[in-house]
Amino acid sequence: GELETTMLNSYIRATKLRCWLSRPDCPPVIRECKVLFDRMYAPKSATKSDEELAEDPFDDSVHAPISATATAVPEDLYALIKRRTAVLRARLRFDGVVYSRASTHVGNSQVFFYPRGDRLSSPIPGSIRHIYASPAGELVLAVQRYIPLGRDDHTIDPFAMYPGFPAKLYSSSLSCHLETVKVAWVVGHFARWKVSSDQAVILSLCRVSYIPFVSEVI
Repeated sequence: GELETTMLNSYIRATKLRCWLSRPDCPPVIRECKVLFDRMYAPKSATKSDEELAEDPFDDSVHAPISATATAVPEDLYALIKRRTAVLRARLRFDGVVYSRASTHVGNSQVFFYPRGDRLSSPIPGSIRHIYASPAGELVLAVQRYIPLGRDDHTIDPFAMYPGFPAKLYSSSLSCHLETVKVAWVVGHFARWKVSSDQAVILSLCRVSYIPFVSEVI
């Protein structure tokens, strides 16, 4: 089918690109791209237990291993969960996608999610600050939202006239408060481009289609 053909073509192109970048006659300027690719995508071995990748589940949740040990939580996470210790993780895999806390991998920490799990609302962007286990052992995300531009801000969003292109202008600042987000509420990742000291363009990289930015939940 079309999906299988797309996946096969993508794999072949990626393999050809990796081979070309590894050739000794590859131009130095182009070889610099390999350095960037390696930094972004090369697998890294876990050096601590909290950096081990939680495996992809069979249902809509991911659970911490029974052998996982609880550790002291940072103050910002304590303000959210009201517990001094919890099982913490650096990353997890859900539905074939890896999500990480921002201190581990910034790109994998940038996610669109349904606020409070409400799928009737538009997904909003946020950054994963922590990944922790609930008292029941379910691994969940502690997320900071990206702040929308204020209503009194007269900046014109140049992407508003292109509803088919899932990009929007946001404040480059994050909310001071953390909120709990279940992995099943996450739609996917996004790319972020800081265009000024206080504004950033956020482009959805979600694998599912939805009408973006119809409404904003503040």
